[in-house]
Amino acid sequence: MMDEIEERISRQASAVNAQLVVAVACFAGDVAAPSELVAALPADCVAAFIFVQQGAAGRETETLLAESLAKRTPLSVVHAHGELMAEQGRLYVISPNATPTMTGARICVTAAASGIDCPADALFISLAREFGTNATGVILSGGGTDAVLGLRAIKHAGGLTFAQYPGSARFPNIPINAIDSGYVDFVLRPNEIAHELARVSRQKERTPRGALRHTQITQPGLVPTQLAPATASSLAK
Repeated sequence: MMDEIEERISRQASAVNAQLVVAVACFAGDVAAPSELVAALPADCVAAFIFVQQGAAGRETETLLAESLAKRTPLSVVHAHGELMAEQGRLYVISPNATPTMTGARICVTAAASGIDCPADALFISLAREFGTNATGVILSGGGTDAVLGLRAIKHAGGLTFAQYPGSARFPNIPINAIDSGYVDFVLRPNEIAHELARVSRQKERTPRGALRHTQITQPGLVPTQLAPATASSLAK
Protein backbone atom coordinates (compact mmCIF):
# COMPACT_ATOMS: atom_id res chain seq x y z
CA MET A 1 0.00 0.00 0.00
CA MET A 2 2.78 2.46 0.91
CA ASP A 3 4.55 1.65 -2.36
CA GLU A 4 1.39 2.58 -4.29
CA ILE A 5 1.07 5.89 -2.41
CA GLU A 6 4.73 6.75 -3.01
CA GLU A 7 4.39 5.88 -6.70
CA ARG A 8 1.32 8.10 -7.00
CA ILE A 9 3.13 11.01 -5.31
CA SER A 10 6.10 10.49 -7.63
CA ARG A 11 3.83 10.58 -10.69
CA GLN A 12 2.18 13.77 -9.45
CA ALA A 13 5.54 15.42 -8.82
CA SER A 14 6.82 14.43 -12.26
CA ALA A 15 3.69 15.79 -13.93
CA VAL A 16 3.98 19.15 -12.17
CA ASN A 17 7.71 19.38 -12.81
CA ALA A 18 7.05 18.95 -16.55
CA GLN A 19 4.79 22.02 -16.61
CA LEU A 20 4.89 25.67 -15.67
CA VAL A 21 4.70 26.53 -11.96
CA VAL A 22 3.79 30.18 -11.47
CA ALA A 23 4.43 32.13 -8.27
CA VAL A 24 2.42 35.36 -8.05
CA ALA A 25 3.30 38.08 -5.52
CA CYS A 26 0.42 40.41 -4.70
CA PHE A 27 -0.55 42.89 -1.98
CA ALA A 28 -2.71 41.67 0.92
CA GLY A 29 -6.17 43.22 0.74
CA ASP A 30 -5.85 44.33 -2.91
CA VAL A 31 -7.65 41.67 -4.93
CA ALA A 32 -8.13 43.66 -8.16
CA ALA A 33 -4.93 42.68 -9.98
CA PRO A 34 -4.88 38.95 -9.10
CA SER A 35 -8.61 38.73 -9.87
CA GLU A 36 -8.07 40.26 -13.31
CA LEU A 37 -5.24 37.82 -14.01
CA VAL A 38 -7.22 34.76 -12.93
CA ALA A 39 -10.35 35.78 -14.82
CA ALA A 40 -8.34 35.73 -18.06
CA LEU A 41 -6.92 32.22 -17.57
CA PRO A 42 -8.47 29.52 -19.78
CA ALA A 43 -10.35 26.70 -18.08
CA ASP A 44 -7.89 24.16 -19.50
CA CYS A 45 -4.76 25.94 -18.22
CA VAL A 46 -2.25 23.28 -17.13
CA ALA A 47 0.05 25.46 -15.01
CA ALA A 48 0.02 25.44 -11.22
CA PHE A 49 -0.32 28.88 -9.58
CA ILE A 50 0.78 29.93 -6.09
CA PHE A 51 -0.36 33.34 -4.83
CA VAL A 52 1.73 34.82 -2.01
CA GLN A 53 0.39 37.92 -0.26
CA GLN A 54 2.76 40.59 1.00
CA GLY A 55 2.09 43.16 3.69
CA ALA A 56 0.40 42.86 7.07
CA ALA A 57 -3.30 42.05 7.00
CA GLY A 58 -6.10 41.66 9.51
CA ARG A 59 -8.34 38.67 10.12
CA GLU A 60 -10.94 40.03 7.71
CA THR A 61 -8.51 39.57 4.80
CA GLU A 62 -7.50 36.01 5.74
CA THR A 63 -9.69 34.41 3.07
CA LEU A 64 -10.53 37.47 0.98
CA LEU A 65 -8.25 36.66 -1.96
CA ALA A 66 -9.19 32.98 -2.17
CA GLU A 67 -12.90 33.87 -2.14
CA SER A 68 -12.44 36.54 -4.80
CA LEU A 69 -10.46 34.26 -7.14
CA ALA A 70 -12.95 31.40 -6.76
CA LYS A 71 -15.70 33.68 -8.13
CA ARG A 72 -13.71 34.43 -11.29
CA THR A 73 -12.41 31.10 -12.53
CA PRO A 74 -13.57 27.51 -13.08
CA LEU A 75 -10.12 26.38 -11.93
CA SER A 76 -9.87 24.92 -8.45
CA VAL A 77 -8.83 27.44 -5.77
CA VAL A 78 -7.12 26.04 -2.66
CA HIS A 79 -6.47 28.02 0.54
CA ALA A 80 -3.08 26.49 1.32
CA HIS A 81 -2.00 25.49 4.83
CA GLY A 82 0.74 23.20 6.10
CA GLU A 83 2.10 20.96 3.35
CA LEU A 84 0.39 19.90 0.14
CA MET A 85 1.29 18.74 -3.35
CA ALA A 86 1.05 21.32 -6.14
CA GLU A 87 -1.14 20.08 -8.98
CA GLN A 88 -1.70 21.32 -12.52
CA GLY A 89 -4.71 23.52 -13.11
CA ARG A 90 -5.00 24.63 -9.49
CA LEU A 91 -4.58 27.98 -7.77
CA TYR A 92 -3.02 27.91 -4.31
CA VAL A 93 -3.56 30.98 -2.11
CA ILE A 94 -1.20 31.61 0.81
CA SER A 95 -2.56 33.59 3.75
CA PRO A 96 -1.04 36.97 4.62
CA ASN A 97 1.72 36.75 7.24
CA ALA A 98 2.66 33.23 6.08
CA THR A 99 5.78 32.11 4.22
CA PRO A 100 5.58 29.44 1.48
CA THR A 101 8.52 27.48 0.08
CA MET A 102 8.79 24.61 -2.38
CA THR A 103 10.34 21.22 -1.65
CA GLY A 104 10.13 19.24 -4.84
CA ALA A 105 6.52 19.65 -5.97
CA ARG A 106 5.31 20.13 -2.39
CA ILE A 107 4.21 23.51 -1.07
CA CYS A 108 5.29 24.05 2.54
CA VAL A 109 3.55 26.92 4.39
CA THR A 110 4.80 28.21 7.73
CA ALA A 111 4.13 31.27 9.85
CA ALA A 112 6.22 34.21 8.67
CA ALA A 113 9.43 34.28 10.71
CA SER A 114 10.57 37.44 12.44
CA GLY A 115 12.99 39.39 10.29
CA ILE A 116 11.78 37.96 6.96
CA ASP A 117 10.60 40.98 4.98
CA CYS A 118 9.48 39.29 1.80
CA PRO A 119 7.69 35.93 1.70
CA ALA A 120 7.72 36.25 -2.09
CA ASP A 121 11.51 36.02 -2.07
CA ALA A 122 11.36 32.76 -0.12
CA LEU A 123 8.84 31.29 -2.57
CA PHE A 124 10.55 32.55 -5.73
CA ILE A 125 14.01 31.38 -4.64
CA SER A 126 12.80 27.89 -3.68
CA LEU A 127 10.76 27.68 -6.90
CA ALA A 128 13.85 28.51 -8.96
CA ARG A 129 15.84 25.87 -7.09
CA GLU A 130 13.25 23.11 -7.53
CA PHE A 131 11.84 23.85 -10.99
CA GLY A 132 14.59 25.70 -12.88
CA THR A 133 13.39 26.66 -16.38
CA ASN A 134 9.80 25.73 -15.45
CA ALA A 135 9.73 28.38 -12.70
CA THR A 136 7.81 31.59 -13.39
CA GLY A 137 7.54 34.68 -11.17
CA VAL A 138 4.89 37.39 -11.42
CA ILE A 139 4.91 40.72 -9.56
CA LEU A 140 1.54 42.46 -9.26
CA SER A 141 0.40 45.76 -7.73
CA GLY A 142 1.82 46.38 -4.26
CA GLY A 143 3.98 48.39 -1.91
CA GLY A 144 6.78 47.52 0.47
CA THR A 145 9.41 44.96 -0.42
CA ASP A 146 9.94 44.07 -4.06
CA ALA A 147 11.05 40.41 -4.35
CA VAL A 148 14.10 41.35 -6.41
CA LEU A 149 16.18 38.52 -4.91
CA GLY A 150 13.52 36.04 -5.96
CA LEU A 151 13.24 37.46 -9.46
CA ARG A 152 17.01 37.23 -9.83
CA ALA A 153 16.96 33.58 -8.76
CA ILE A 154 14.28 32.70 -11.31
CA LYS A 155 16.12 34.56 -14.08
CA HIS A 156 19.41 32.83 -13.24
CA ALA A 157 17.62 29.47 -13.30
CA GLY A 158 16.30 30.18 -16.81
CA GLY A 159 12.69 30.82 -15.83
CA LEU A 160 10.33 33.59 -16.92
CA THR A 161 9.51 36.77 -14.99
CA PHE A 162 6.63 39.23 -15.31
CA ALA A 163 5.69 42.55 -13.73
CA GLN A 164 2.38 44.36 -13.90
CA TYR A 165 2.36 47.45 -16.10
CA PRO A 166 2.67 50.21 -13.44
CA GLY A 167 0.12 52.42 -15.18
CA SER A 168 -2.53 49.77 -14.47
CA ALA A 169 -1.51 49.16 -10.84
CA ARG A 170 -3.28 50.58 -7.80
CA PHE A 171 0.06 50.43 -5.98
CA PRO A 172 2.84 50.70 -8.60
CA ASN A 173 5.90 50.73 -6.29
CA ILE A 174 6.72 47.01 -6.37
CA PRO A 175 6.28 46.65 -10.16
CA ILE A 176 8.46 49.73 -10.74
CA ASN A 177 11.18 48.42 -8.39
CA ALA A 178 11.05 45.03 -10.10
CA ILE A 179 11.37 46.55 -13.57
CA ASP A 180 14.24 48.78 -12.45
CA SER A 181 16.11 45.71 -11.18
CA GLY A 182 16.58 44.45 -14.75
CA TYR A 183 15.24 40.98 -13.88
CA VAL A 184 11.81 41.31 -15.55
CA ASP A 185 11.12 39.75 -18.96
CA PHE A 186 7.61 41.12 -19.56
CA VAL A 187 5.71 44.20 -18.38
CA LEU A 188 2.01 43.67 -19.06
CA ARG A 189 -1.44 44.26 -17.63
CA PRO A 190 -2.73 41.36 -15.46
CA ASN A 191 -5.06 39.95 -18.15
CA GLU A 192 -2.21 40.11 -20.68
CA ILE A 193 0.07 38.26 -18.26
CA ALA A 194 -2.58 35.53 -18.08
CA HIS A 195 -2.76 35.25 -21.87
CA GLU A 196 1.03 34.95 -22.13
CA LEU A 197 1.21 32.33 -19.38
CA ALA A 198 -1.52 30.30 -21.07
CA ARG A 199 0.33 30.48 -24.40
CA VAL A 200 3.63 29.41 -22.86
CA SER A 201 2.05 26.54 -20.90
CA ARG A 202 0.34 25.24 -24.07
CA GLN A 203 3.63 25.24 -25.97
CA LYS A 204 5.71 23.91 -23.10
CA GLU A 205 5.52 20.23 -23.99
CA ARG A 206 6.00 20.59 -27.74
CA THR A 207 8.43 23.51 -28.11
CA PRO A 208 12.14 23.55 -27.19
CA ARG A 209 12.80 25.75 -24.19
CA GLY A 210 15.06 28.08 -26.16
CA ALA A 211 12.15 29.06 -28.40
CA LEU A 212 10.20 30.24 -25.35
CA ARG A 213 12.96 32.41 -23.94
CA HIS A 214 12.25 36.15 -24.11
CA THR A 215 14.50 38.99 -23.01
CA GLN A 216 12.37 41.97 -23.99
CA ILE A 217 10.19 44.07 -21.73
CA THR A 218 6.82 44.60 -23.33
CA GLN A 219 4.56 47.61 -22.92
CA PRO A 220 0.82 46.81 -23.16
CA GLY A 221 -0.49 47.04 -26.69
CA LEU A 222 2.94 47.49 -28.28
CA VAL A 223 5.31 45.28 -30.22
CA PRO A 224 7.99 43.91 -27.81
CA THR A 225 10.68 46.52 -27.31
CA GLN A 226 13.84 46.72 -25.25
CA LEU A 227 13.53 49.29 -22.45
CA ALA A 228 16.35 50.57 -20.30
CA PRO A 229 15.69 49.97 -16.57
CA ALA A 230 15.98 53.71 -15.95
CA THR A 231 12.79 54.29 -17.99
CA ALA A 232 10.64 52.00 -15.86
CA SER A 233 9.26 54.74 -13.62
CA SER A 234 7.85 56.51 -16.68
CA LEU A 235 5.54 53.53 -17.26
CA ALA A 236 3.54 54.52 -14.17
CA LYS A 237 2.36 57.70 -15.86
